[in-house]
Amino acid sequence: MSTRREIEAAVESLPVAQQEALFHFLAARLGQPEPRASQSIREGSETLPHSVLGIPTAHVGRVLCPMSSDDYILPEMLEFDA
Repeated sequence: MSTRREIEAAVESLPVAQQEALFHFLAARLGQPEPRASQSIREGSETLPHSVLGIPTAHVGRVLCPMSSDDYILPEMLEFDA
């Protein structure tokens, strides 16, 4: 394998647990933080433990319009029209 496309095709053929192990290897190599112990891989299992705390932070750019106290919408979100 010498191209990224070939590597991606090979990765897609791996079981999920091996894809996860490869992901963690690459993250460590690139200096990303290690996953928590609760997110460790269970060998031979296609089901991996996960948590919302394990979702990496998304960087989507700068804030165009900062929120103020007038933008508090939780009560609207909790309204229930049955």
